[in-house]
Amino acid sequence: MPKYKLTISYDGSAYVGWQIQPNGTSIQGLLEEALSTLLKTQTRVIGAGRTDAGVHALRQAAHFVSEQECDTSLLLRSMNGMLPHDIRVLELELVLDTFHAQYSAGGKEYHYHLWLGPIVTPFVRLYRHQVTFPLDLELLRRAAQEFVGTHDFATFANLGSSVKTTVRNIKRIDVVEQEGGVRLEFEGNGFLYKMVRNIVGTLIEVASGKREWHEIRALLAAKDRRAGGIAAPARGLCLMHVKYENLECAKTHSPKL
Repeated sequence: MPKYKLTISYDGSAYVGWQIQPNGTSIQGLLEEALSTLLKTQTRVIGAGRTDAGVHALRQAAHFVSEQECDTSLLLRSMNGMLPHDIRVLELELVLDTFHAQYSAGGKEYHYHLWLGPIVTPFVRLYRHQVTFPLDLELLRRAAQEFVGTHDFATFANLGSSVKTTVRNIKRIDVVEQEGGVRLEFEGNGFLYKMVRNIVGTLIEVASGKREWHEIRALLAAKDRRAGGIAAPARGLCLMHVKYENLECAKTHSPKL
């Protein structure tokens, strides 16, 4: 059966997260509802990973399998016509049967946005974590580098997902100054449940003088979530994109529904 890859952008403010939950509306649930209606059969959407409640995505990836080949342009327009305005399917393409949104992913990039100052403009308040106390940006940069490389990130992973290993490789964490504050750019081969937010919470503690930067190696070695800092709020986090190596589309065109 034909398999299709979705690239989705969403504002996560109003949702319980990517994954379907019994207590609220999810991104996955709305996508499945739209596709099931349009394709006239129950359709499951598999994401590259789950984002938490309140977390945003610029280019999340997912896939679904259809019993029939679809006109991707028509289906794209139809889905966006059914979805809320804070969720948009940016791309829809036919891919090879071997593609899997989660297991084929070679890496992800997340950005975490900090607003440093007493007054945050209302136009970005849903997308920035406001820090009203002083942060030492040089300490922030120094501490961030302690996380770069291959480590066991058990201390920075919340319970709630089943993974074979808590070892991950972070390729880079860059601290980039921007209007109103800074953003932390995380790039790695994968991230555990709430891992980025937990790391950011610890980095804020270091940059505010509550914790020494050289303690981070001991925190990693502890493999104990209780040793790490409090998670930074969800609203500052955005999944920028999911990386796939040698992704090939099955066809450049597919027939109408």
